Parts: sequence; C-alpha cells; structure tokens
Amino acid sequence: MNEQESLINELETKVSFLEETVDILNNVVADNSREIEELKIAIKFLSGKLRECSVSNVALPSEETPPPHY
Repeated sequence: MNEQESLINELETKVSFLEETVDILNNVVADNSREIEELKIAIKFLSGKLRECSVSNVALPSEETPPPHY
C-alpha cells in the first residue's frame, strides 16, 4: 500500500468516526428539544396552578376587623 492509499484510508476512517459522532449529537439535540418542550408545558401548567392558588395571607383593608381599642 502506498502512502496515498494509506492517507485515503486514514481520512475515510476519520470521516466514519465523524459521521458517527454527528449522529450521536443529532440524537442528543433531538432528545433535548423534546425535553425542553415538555418542560415548557410543565412550566405553563405550574404557572397556571400557582396563579389559581396565590391567596394572600394579608386581608384587604376593607376586610380587616378593627383593632380591639376601637
């Protein structure tokens, strides 16, 4: 095998590893995108629940009973 064929084989090997790496990274990006969408939905749901449950422990001034010295 001459030097040129050796170089071509080395480049083909590198390209093969790079293609595998790109496929792996593509799968990771797709998984992350799905997870981000699921988290966005969960945040919207929890935000709605929080708005429903946000009851203040402090009564409005009109609802307060007068202090005992009145």
